[in-house]
Amino acid sequence: MRTGATFRLSGDHGGSAALVTRLLDLEPSCAFEVGDPVGRRSGAVRRVSLWLLSPDLPPGSELSDHLHWLLDKLEPKADTVWRLTGQGYVADWFCLAASRVTEHAIVLDRPLLRRILALPGDLLLDVMGDDD
Repeated sequence: MRTGATFRLSGDHGGSAALVTRLLDLEPSCAFEVGDPVGRRSGAVRRVSLWLLSPDLPPGSELSDHLHWLLDKLEPKADTVWRLTGQGYVADWFCLAASRVTEHAIVLDRPLLRRILALPGDLLLDVMGDDD
């Protein structure tokens, strides 16, 4: 079973990832600015800034563990996250669940969902098979 979750803030309105880092006082797992190259050889540049926060949890951790980790970091900053979305940043919770057929159930209980709902952003679930 492979799982992961990333809280993402994108600034397609000209906002910067550096501003998100400064206002949240959290180091992102990864950040990109408008104008940064996309890939190594394509010649394309980013049209939006992107600020990503992902847990560094052991392989096989439950998806809910990833989300709880993110919430523990972001809930104390909820007012700032809401302010950023009010300024035009787009938030989402991008989640991965990759499993062999009938191997595992993902549990997102009501208390966890309530915590997610207290912050901005849609919950995106990428569910797929895990073929080695």
